[in-house]
Amino acid sequence: METGKVVVERAGGKSTATHCFSKYPLKFIIPNKVGPSQADAVWIYTIIDGGGIVSACTLSISLHKEMCMVFGDSIKFDISVGDGCTTVLTTQASTKCSEQVLEARIGSDALLAVIPDPVTCFSTAKYSQTQVFKVFPSSSLLIVDWITSGRYGRGEKWDFELYKSTNNIF
Repeated sequence: METGKVVVERAGGKSTATHCFSKYPLKFIIPNKVGPSQADAVWIYTIIDGGGIVSACTLSISLHKEMCMVFGDSIKFDISVGDGCTTVLTTQASTKCSEQVLEARIGSDALLAVIPDPVTCFSTAKYSQTQVFKVFPSSSLLIVDWITSGRYGRGEKWDFELYKSTNNIF
């Protein structure tokens, strides 16, 4: 069940988002201008409108068949970065879903930088993330994969039930 897809290709001599699709709870924001006008990069902000990482809501099967868990909001999205393109994938706030799957294809001489805000798990939350990156020998990939101790101000220091993050690079 795909909830989003973005395709970045060369158009008019620069990196351009040529296809963008998303459905609830996922939304993409792709601003026309980020940084200096000579910068050749597409910035993609993901926004998840769900209610936050919850301890139980609906049943989903993880990509890893050894896990069958109860999850809240679940998103799956694809990003394709064409040859010679530069793309930055980031967020406007910490991740608020319970299961996230990202599949990315990075073309030759292309760059994808994945720089999200940290995952912040609420008390008793269960979070699973799988990211799959398919690259060429001349591709460049930067991944930031990080987590906070929880909502520290509410006493939820490392109080979540599960955090699982898997990154596969092919």
